[in-house]
Amino acid sequence: MSSWYPSKTQATLGNFVQRHAEAISTLHDVTVLYVSKLKLKDGNYHIEDEVIDRVRTIHVYYQPGFFSIGRKLTAFKKGLAYLEKQVSTPFDLIHHNVIWSNGWQALWAKRKMKIPLVVTEHWTGYDTRSRPHPGKKVAVLSKWVAKQSSAICPVSNDLGATMKKFGLQAKYITVPNVVNTRLFHIGKKAPGVTKFLHVSSLFDPQKNISGILKAWKQASDEQDDIHLTIGGDGPWQKFEQDSFELGIRPDSITFFGEKKWSEVAELMSQHHCLVMFSRYENLPCTIVEAMASGMAVITTAVGGITEHINEKRGIIVPEEDISELAKSIIFFRSNAQLFHSESLRSYAVAKFSDENVANAYNAVYDIALQPNGE
Repeated sequence: MSSWYPSKTQATLGNFVQRHAEAISTLHDVTVLYVSKLKLKDGNYHIEDEVIDRVRTIHVYYQPGFFSIGRKLTAFKKGLAYLEKQVSTPFDLIHHNVIWSNGWQALWAKRKMKIPLVVTEHWTGYDTRSRPHPGKKVAVLSKWVAKQSSAICPVSNDLGATMKKFGLQAKYITVPNVVNTRLFHIGKKAPGVTKFLHVSSLFDPQKNISGILKAWKQASDEQDDIHLTIGGDGPWQKFEQDSFELGIRPDSITFFGEKKWSEVAELMSQHHCLVMFSRYENLPCTIVEAMASGMAVITTAVGGITEHINEKRGIIVPEEDISELAKSIIFFRSNAQLFHSESLRSYAVAKFSDENVANAYNAVYDIALQPNGE
């Protein structure tokens, strides 16, 4: 179960959760139950049941509108009833991703099925830099879910420390985000131009796209043999207009919108360096994917990033320091040979591969399934 998961409503929402499920499915039978609203042609509810990359995926859609809250609850109950009817073998445990805001579903299922609950957390919302006042509802639900969990698995040590500070008491076992090391690979780079890449939700308060553009203006004015490709599932047209207004050379920058996972992998194989300038993070999947593609990373030291990025794998710049980001881009252009693609990929395979993450969760499940795992 999850608070975020790809669906007909939002195709890329929680795709990193889907990747966790797919990794775990290499060792275990995994079924996903996910509820989301969708404009339906007939009726108020619709269930879709399909196998996607080894994961049985049950989507329950409900009609949006004035009665959305009640319909969501009904949709969940319908989905759970469908699940119990269709699956002949009892489940061993519940694995829920992202407590807010659907964590109540995991508690409901746990009480009904009387099986252990494991939680994976990706959310930046426990960090006061992202949400100065997370709110009473968030605190109540989060603490309730944590108390009922056999283990909470944050994707970084930093996130685990933040959750503890927020008051969530549980057994913490860090398990990182996963990368498909078969899909993300080292590619052949075109000679001549050093290519930089930024891929994200393009949510400016977090990702600081505005700062990246200002730094790129400085760097591209000084160097004419560098290029930035920037985009994602956000308002890329706005930033394209911002780039024009900043006077950035059009031949030095390219923008794009939402892309398939395979298309992102191909983009990464063609670029030399990932650029991040975030104000807060946990462990962004793009950084993990970049390393699997043999790319170094220029990034700020926020969240769990520095647990994996050091002078061998990238360049750390101070938050909000646009001039330093520009200097780092120029430095990389002249010193790309300092960052070894094969070494970067080897690290990613060792830490974030399907096999490594699946084995890590296997150990967590063993703990949860012990008589005292609760």
